[in-house]
Amino acid sequence: MPLRAQIVRGGERVPLRWDDFHFAVLALASSFDDDTCTNTASDPAGVYATDLLRFDCYPDAAFPVTRELSFILSEYGALSKTPMNAGVYQLQRKHRFLNLENGEVLTLYPGDVLRADR
Repeated sequence: MPLRAQIVRGGERVPLRWDDFHFAVLALASSFDDDTCTNTASDPAGVYATDLLRFDCYPDAAFPVTRELSFILSEYGALSKTPMNAGVYQLQRKHRFLNLENGEVLTLYPGDVLRADR
């Protein structure tokens, strides 16, 4: 059964053409935002095992999401290890993400509600 997902801002759905990047954003944003989260994606600086990328300007500079990371985080099992496992998460902080495949930048704001269920 496919995953249904949405981002709600001010009571309205944010119109998106959903793909694995957007599912990865749900996982990353909820993990970065939730101070009690302890998964491997809970800290922007700890997601990639490289010194080439710097995350000290996040969220003002968009967090780069690679194709590989999108693929891993869009898997149903990966979402279950994030705050999205509850099916809904309301953001407390701003988050920005860059899709390295097509250049899309997605900005999420405090109060945005992330939803994912089957």
